[in-house]
Amino acid sequence: MSDQEIMTDVNHVQHMFLHVETSDSICILNVAGHPYRLRELIYMMVNNGCRVSQTTADQYNTFPYDQETVEVHDYMTSIIKAKFIKEQQ
Repeated sequence: MSDQEIMTDVNHVQHMFLHVETSDSICILNVAGHPYRLRELIYMMVNNGCRVSQTTADQYNTFPYDQETVEVHDYMTSIIKAKFIKEQQ
């Protein structure tokens, strides 16, 4: 299947890990969804001042966090798990 076919397949699900930093916290997201929806999610985060980079499952599994993990689901994207760490003020 070509990249174009994957992008237009409404049932295609892409999975990735994202490292996200804001001015007051850092988190790693374990996300899944249609590639267009994930692009929209990343664009919204960057547009709101977040620094976003793709990371690996190993970095997700070893990420030190100090709060509970959370799960968020909407119609188009599932944030399977989000691990947060607050920076020292």
